[in-house]
Amino acid sequence: MSNSLKVYFQDIHYLRKKPSFFLNSVLSFLEFFYKTVINLKNYLYEKNILKENRVNAFVVCVGNLTTGGVGKTPTVINLANFYSKNNRVAIISRGYGAKLSNKKINIIKDYDGLKFENGALCGDEPYQTARAVNNNVVVITSKDRLKAANLAIQKYGTDIIILDDGFSNRKIKKDKTLILIDSKMRFGNNHLLPSGPLREPVSELNKRADEIILVNKADENINSSINWAKENFKLPIKLCNMKPKRIYNIQTHANILNPNSAIAFCAIGQSGQFFNFAKQFYNLKETVSFCDHHKYTKKDILNLITLAKKHKINTFITTQKDEAKLTDLIKDIKSYSFNVLELEVCLSDADKTFL
Repeated sequence: MSNSLKVYFQDIHYLRKKPSFFLNSVLSFLEFFYKTVINLKNYLYEKNILKENRVNAFVVCVGNLTTGGVGKTPTVINLANFYSKNNRVAIISRGYGAKLSNKKINIIKDYDGLKFENGALCGDEPYQTARAVNNNVVVITSKDRLKAANLAIQKYGTDIIILDDGFSNRKIKKDKTLILIDSKMRFGNNHLLPSGPLREPVSELNKRADEIILVNKADENINSSINWAKENFKLPIKLCNMKPKRIYNIQTHANILNPNSAIAFCAIGQSGQFFNFAKQFYNLKETVSFCDHHKYTKKDILNLITLAKKHKINTFITTQKDEAKLTDLIKDIKSYSFNVLELEVCLSDADKTFL
């Protein structure tokens, strides 16, 4: 699907655009079949016709109900670093968008360090995770999460498995399931794919989740969002505040102390939220959104440079997730500065916001 088409459907999902009567009818028809398949799968697991397999480790699932852009990767990093203070941890990701085949088990990082220096090869999110976690954390990508989990336990002595985006995958029995909800975007139009952004019915949250993590990306109405979550879900609620940490240059790794004008670009699920953060530091001359997990090409970089020339500036700002796929493409570019806005997460009990 093209970038513009994905953005168009995202606008429909989050009520920024209204589809035509014909398109709405088609989407509703397809949603009915999607919902039927999902409900059947969950019913078979509820009746133990399909089995969840237990592994010899404590399994934590970090997931969300919607398509992309909630903030799972920073949260997974935060949890892994917390757990790894006293445990051996393995993060298992599907490895979506990577050049490496996820039909195999790929060790992105082990106790000796990174196994790959190319983020595009192993996937933007696994690479970002692998660079940020402690030494005591292994990062693995594979479509077969059960096999990957057993390998982590047997080869690395892992005692805590973190399933990154593992809510819909029910092959492994989870000991704790954390569901992230964007406090502003919530569930969009509350429809399932392709009519809306939901990958699972909202009813599954109360059935299968243990805790909600409400992700706050500069939500000016966060107290209202917390009240909404409390009214709708009978689960413990934690607040994940995402805040800018620092800005650094991809080419030199030096911190940027005096941001000025820039062009912002990214390939993430909710690009508008990143642009809002970037506006706190830069005078943004233009913003460019690519599809989530977009694989950058040299042509993309040249098009960005053309925009920079138009505005007579030489600075770009993007995300850590995008950095993984840009490093090789920009390593020989000296006249333009490609910078990253790094975010940090802070987890707390939601009730603390009222104190």
